Amino acid sequence: MSGYEEYLSESLSKLRTVIDDSGSRPILFVGSGMSIRYLDAPNWIGLLEELIHKNPNITLPIGFYAQDTGSDLPEVASRIIDEYRTYAWHEYKKGIYPDDLYDPTYDKSIFLKYTIKKIFDELISEFDINTNMYQSELLALKDLNPHAIITTNYDQLLEKIFPEYKVVVGQQVILNSESTNIGHLLKIHGCTTKPEEIIISSQDYKKFSEEQKYLSAKLLTYFMEHPIVFLGYSIRDNNIQKILSDISRIVSRTSDDIVDNIWFVEWKKDEINIDSRPPRDKTIPLGNDKSIRVNYILLNSYEELYKSLYQNNASGVDVLNQLQKNVYNIVKSKSVTDLEVDLLNINRITNEDILAQSLGFRSTSQSVDAERIALMGVGNVGSAEQLLTRYPMRISEMAQKLGYKSWYQTNEAIKTIYTETGFNMKESNNRYHVDIGKKQSEHRYSNEALDLIRKVLNDEDYTVIINDDDDDGITVTKEKTLHKN
Repeated sequence: MSGYEEYLSESLSKLRTVIDDSGSRPILFVGSGMSIRYLDAPNWIGLLEELIHKNPNITLPIGFYAQDTGSDLPEVASRIIDEYRTYAWHEYKKGIYPDDLYDPTYDKSIFLKYTIKKIFDELISEFDINTNMYQSELLALKDLNPHAIITTNYDQLLEKIFPEYKVVVGQQVILNSESTNIGHLLKIHGCTTKPEEIIISSQDYKKFSEEQKYLSAKLLTYFMEHPIVFLGYSIRDNNIQKILSDISRIVSRTSDDIVDNIWFVEWKKDEINIDSRPPRDKTIPLGNDKSIRVNYILLNSYEELYKSLYQNNASGVDVLNQLQKNVYNIVKSKSVTDLEVDLLNINRITNEDILAQSLGFRSTSQSVDAERIALMGVGNVGSAEQLLTRYPMRISEMAQKLGYKSWYQTNEAIKTIYTETGFNMKESNNRYHVDIGKKQSEHRYSNEALDLIRKVLNDEDYTVIINDDDDDGITVTKEKTLHKN
C-alpha cells in the first residue's frame, strides 16, 4: 500500500468512526466545486464573465470592474446589476425578460438574477447521471441518505441527485420550524427556482451577514450533533469562514483543538503523488487572529469518500421523515411502556437493526458468531447477546444518560483521558469499549466507561484500568496529578 493509499484509508476510517460515534447521519455542506465537477458550471469569476458576455451593452471586460472594485466580486456583481437593469428596460418591447419582472415590487437586481437562472437551468437540462463522465461517483453519492444537505449553490443539481429531499430556500431556512428535520435540502444562498432570492451582490451579502447569526444559531444543532462534511469549497471561502467563526466559539476550546465532527474535503484536479501523505487536519483562518482546526482529506476522486459515508438504510428518507413525525405516538403506546424512550432518537436509526433494537425487538446484528467474539480480546463472552449486554451503549447514548443532547462532551472526556493518562479508549477492545463492526467501525461502550466518563466530566478523581490483570490502574486526582497505583 502506497503512502497516499494509507493516508486515505486512515482518514476514511476515522471519518467512519466519527459517524458511528455520533449515532447519527452526517450533514453534507456542498459548495460550487461540486457543480463545477458534475455540471461543468462556471466558478464565481466565470459566472460574472458569462454575465458580461451575455449583455451586449457591456463593452468592458471583467478586468475593468475587478480593478475598479479591488477584485471585490460581490461589488462587481452590483455594478453589473445596474448594466442589466438598463439593458432590460431599453429592450422592454423585445420580450427578452418575462413581463412580470418589470413589476416595481421586484428589486432592480432581478434581471441579472433571472439571467443567472437561465444559465444554470440550461446546464441542468443537459445533466444525466447515466451519461455523466463521473457516473460511478454520482451513483455512490445518490446512495447516501444524509440527515440534511446545506448548499450555497443556486443550481438544481442536488435536487436531481436527492429527489426525496424537501427543498427550503433562502429566508425559509431560518423561518421554517421543520428545516432542521431529517430529509431537507437547505439552499441558504437562494435557488434558480426563486431567482429573486439569489445572493450575489454586495447588497445581498450585507443583508445575509445581518441575518447570519440567526442562521448560525439554527445550524448549531447540526454542528453539535452530527458529523459535518464540507464538499466543493475552498478553505479560503469567506462564506464558510463566517459560519465556522460562529460555530468555533461553541465547539472549540482552543484553536489547537481539532473539532472532531467537522471534515473539510478538498479535491485536487491533478493526480496525487502515491508516495505523499497529505495532512489529516487543517487550520482554517477565521479573521481577527482566530482560527479553527478541522479534519482534512485531500483527494482526486470522491468515490471512496461517498462509499465511506454510506449507511445501510432500512428505508428512504421519506419513510424516516414520516417515522420522525410519528415516533411520539409509538412511544406513548401502552404496549411499549417499558421502552427507554429517551434513547429512541431518529437520528441514530441508520439501519433496520438499530430500528428493531430501539423498539425492543431482536435485531439481525445479534447473530454474531461465537468464534468472532472469542477473537475480540474482551474476556470471556459466550454470545452476541452477552457482548451487547456488556457493551450496551454508543457514545451518543452515553451522552444522553449523562444529560447531554450531543455526543460532543462525551467525546471530549475520552480525549481528556487520553491526554492525562496516555490511554486511548477507542484504539483497542478493552473493558470500556469494543468495536463490533465488520466492514466499518461500530463502537460500543460499557457501564464502566459511563462511570469513568461521568467522573471526568464532573472533575472528580478517576482510575483507568488499562489491563484486566492490573486492578490498580492509573489514577488522576482532581489536581490532575498522575500516578500508578
